Amino acid sequence: MPLFQMQIETEHPILFLSDSESTISPNVTGHEFVTATHDCLCFLVLSYVDGASLVTVTDKACEAVGQKLFTGNIGAASGTLTVTDSHGFRYLNVPVPVGQLSVEIWADDEKNPDWVWVKLGAIQSC
Repeated sequence: MPLFQMQIETEHPILFLSDSESTISPNVTGHEFVTATHDCLCFLVLSYVDGASLVTVTDKACEAVGQKLFTGNIGAASGTLTVTDSHGFRYLNVPVPVGQLSVEIWADDEKNPDWVWVKLGAIQSC
């Protein structure tokens, strides 16, 4: 069971989880913790002025005490999901099965999360 963890500081308090070949992201993030299209999710993190957010991407259930803030699916046509910031910087490429993949997201706070846990339905070994 792979587990990737990153302390991330971003200019804008948002990260994207998307198919590596996706060029479409949600137009408006609104006031929700997660906003989604068929192959892209955007979720809140801390802005760098507030500190870093610990982001975990894995196929394991959340091990921390927090709130489940999203349950849904994401399309992974390329077989790789990518975590990027609003400038397109790629923090992580995760190999996954091609097709629809379940996603669950937990955090300690829905507005200013110190940590975010992203559980993918499956992660392929490299």
